[in-house]
Amino acid sequence: MTNEQKIARNEGVVRAFLKGWDERNVDICMAQCTEDMCYLNQPLEAIRGKEKVRQMIASIFLPAKKVEFKLIHCFGHENKVITERVDQWDWNGSGVWQLALKVCGLFELTENGKIIEWREYYDNDEWTRCGGPSLIA
Repeated sequence: MTNEQKIARNEGVVRAFLKGWDERNVDICMAQCTEDMCYLNQPLEAIRGKEKVRQMIASIFLPAKKVEFKLIHCFGHENKVITERVDQWDWNGSGVWQLALKVCGLFELTENGKIIEWREYYDNDEWTRCGGPSLIA
């Protein structure tokens, strides 16, 4: 596989992971990840291990009636993929987004195309102020 093919594959893996959020389907998300993956949400503590990350994602899906991750940019370099997004959340089922959060995500993938590290950068104060559940266990 050429470097360009690996980058395209990795971008596809990240897009599939994000589509799982749109569908509120944690299984789709986790199918893209390694068992020893790490989620780092600045400035909170890292969440290590696929099962713990699964639990965190499921806890966010629970109060959400609708989720849409609007991808602005997605590009890969070597084994990393960077996303610029607006993550939109409807907490009450009104069809109106109560939260539209600007996010930069960095995904690191293994040689076989699985997400091993996922880092997110956004305003945590805006997340909680607009109804996002606490991510602190």
